[in-house]
Parts: sequence; structure tokens; C-alpha cells
Amino acid sequence: MRFEDREAKTWFKIRNKSDVVKATLLVTAVSVLGSWVVTLAVLFLVGHTDPEDMILGLIIATLAPLAVAPPVAFKVLHLMLALIESRREIKRLSRIDDLTQTYNRRHFMEMAQRELSLASRHGYVVSLLLIDLDKFKQVNDRQGHLAGDQALATCAATIRGTIRREDVVGRFGGDEFLVLAPYSDLNSAAMLAERIRYALATADLVMGGEVVGFKASIGVVSSEIDNCKAEDLLRRADRALYRAKERGGDRTELAAA
Repeated sequence: MRFEDREAKTWFKIRNKSDVVKATLLVTAVSVLGSWVVTLAVLFLVGHTDPEDMILGLIIATLAPLAVAPPVAFKVLHLMLALIESRREIKRLSRIDDLTQTYNRRHFMEMAQRELSLASRHGYVVSLLLIDLDKFKQVNDRQGHLAGDQALATCAATIRGTIRREDVVGRFGGDEFLVLAPYSDLNSAAMLAERIRYALATADLVMGGEVVGFKASIGVVSSEIDNCKAEDLLRRADRALYRAKERGGDRTELAAA
């Protein structure tokens, strides 16, 4: 997604074991080439320019790096790959809610603020949806927390499958989710909310031998003003969600302008 931090562009990257092999071959080739240059320079300096001396010197200059460079480079590059993978996993865990595989609240709000800043600069509208699964506590009470976790994961996957490619979904906490929709005014966001409500209601999750769907209340807000803060949008969406709950749930409410 365009909100994500991009990796620094480099001419060579160590991403997997195949890259380790390629890098090992490259290091070996550079080592051999460097050994040739040094050997030839020394031979010329000491006056050993006979073809036999030069051939012998180049053979030694080739065998020495071939014996040392590949195993050393391979081990070092493998260690680099392990460190890169560990860093990548730590970075992922700091952003992702492990249960639902959506962005966690902190990272989602950071992304929302960045998008709102871009929207203010370039003059487009961003909408925010706050989604609450109605009476979800009953799932945990009747089916147990493992079933509840499965249901949350299914609902998250359903929301991800309903939104556009440029939209972003995050877990607000508990059974609440957030959707950030760039280039969507209030009416477009309301239609998106209704699509999500319908998709959740027809999610067809099997629980306790029954196929069930989930009702949801959704508060929708858009950034009509410049320099809008993510926290302000969230507060307005929360008030709209509260109205939806007060009116019986299973509905979408739009935030007041």
C-alpha cells in the first residue's frame, strides 16, 4: 500500500537464501579479481615479469580467494539474512494485530494522520469508518474465546475483501475495526459502510454447527476541513457509532458536519 514505508533502494539486497548465494559468488569474484590486481602489481614491482612467474602468481592468486572467500562470505551473509529477517519480523509485529492480520491501532492512526496531511496538501477528501460488531460478547459467552478469535479473524478478512485496494483496515480494539478510505466523500464512504455491513451479515462462518453472519454498527465521517487531525475524525466517528448503537444497531450513521 502507498502508506507503507518503502525500503531504501540499493543496487543489491539480501532478502532470501537465493540472494545469499548470488552475493557469495559476487564476493568471491571480487576477491579473485582483487587478488589478481595485487599479485600482478607486486610481480611488476619486484621485476618478475616472466610469463611463467606471472602464470604461477595468478594461479596462487586465484586459489587462495577461492579457498577462503566462499565459506567466509556464505557464513557472514547467512548471518546478515537472519538479522534482516528478525528485523523485518519485529517491524511487522510492531504494526500488525496478530489475531486479525490488520494494522494495530497505533500504526493505523499514524497512517491516517499521514494520509490526512497529504489530503490537506493536495485537496482531496478522506473518510473514516468505525465498525463495531453488534452483541459480539455473546459469541465468547456461548462458544468460547477460541471461537471468538476465529470469528474476529473471519470478520477482519471479510472487511479486507470488501474495501478497495487503496483503503486501509485496522483493529481499533476488541470487536471494533477502522477503515480509512482516501478520495471518498461522506456519501461514498456510507456506501462502502453498507457494503461492509452486508458482507459481514453474509460471512457464512460455521460456529457450533450453525452458519452465522454478524451484524455491525458503523460510524462514518469525512475530512471536510483542512488540517484535520486523525484523533478528531475518530472522535466524530465514535459519536456517530454511538448513535447507531442507541438506535438498535445493525445500521450506518453519518457524523454531523
